[in-house]
Amino acid sequence: MTRPRVVDLHSHVATPACRALVDGRVPPLPLADPFAFWSNEETKAYNADHFAAIAGQLTDPDRRIADMDRMGIDVAALSVAPPQYYYWADPALGRQLARRQNEHLAELVAGRPDRFVGLATVPLQDVEAAVAELDHAVGALGLRGVEICTNVNGLDLDDHRFRPFFARAAELGVVVLLHPHGFTDGRRLMDYYLTNVIGNPLESTIALTRLIHGGVLEKLPALRLCVVHGGGFLPFYASRMDHAWRQRPEGRHHIPDRPPSSYLRQVFVDCLVYDPAHLAFLVQQMGAGQVVVGTDYPFDMGHDDPVGLVEATPGLSDADRARILGGNAAGLLGLEP
Repeated sequence: MTRPRVVDLHSHVATPACRALVDGRVPPLPLADPFAFWSNEETKAYNADHFAAIAGQLTDPDRRIADMDRMGIDVAALSVAPPQYYYWADPALGRQLARRQNEHLAELVAGRPDRFVGLATVPLQDVEAAVAELDHAVGALGLRGVEICTNVNGLDLDDHRFRPFFARAAELGVVVLLHPHGFTDGRRLMDYYLTNVIGNPLESTIALTRLIHGGVLEKLPALRLCVVHGGGFLPFYASRMDHAWRQRPEGRHHIPDRPPSSYLRQVFVDCLVYDPAHLAFLVQQMGAGQVVVGTDYPFDMGHDDPVGLVEATPGLSDADRARILGGNAAGLLGLEP
């Protein structure tokens, strides 16, 4: 059997040129950076060393390609590292930062179009500007989708002010990669690195659950949403929200006709759950056509053998493995067969 093309939908880059634009500005905490704010001193010290150690992997395309070759990754979708969302910036600066990052992504892709595609960033603190930047990134720069956070300065994504952005992404047919940046109220998660271990997937769980219950997926069935880290905790306990939907009125206001778990089949998730048994259950819940490779490169909570993980997962057919390893992501990104 021919080896399937492996496409990583979840890998990060940094844009050092943005640092000069924000130098001296103090972002409002904790909402500007809940990941760092709700970390204890041990975690902050460790992360300072870790982020320094991976700086080259975030910025050097040759180093990245060497690592992709080692990991068996053929194509990587590049998206900004979450500390560079910059939603806290004033709208004018936010537009400037997003444009600079998107131009950098386009430059990286142009340097190795056989190995890279780009996922834009947008200034969601200004929804009109976010829509305009998405149009520019896709239409002028050739980027294949967009990455956004699970909230915008603490505001949940089911808020109606964000509907024009999601509607435009659905019209363009581009993937929206939903990626957290820590849990917004993580005072109980400061020890043991729970700010990431629990906080990040909890953020994704809340965001996705609200998008479902808020009717966003109901109103926009063409929206191509992909949630990292296996979709958070939701796919593993969706039956609880279905039970609540059947028994109580609160969750039925925007989705009266379908149980909330049914919307999971409109959502894509990456396979970053580390364990073949967990991945097997995720595929069972979501369907093999809704799971993609995600490495979270180059961060230490990522996975550097996604091919081995998928191949070790029980119950998958060869066709299922091919879809998960690259077919599904290729479809989302509009890659040639």
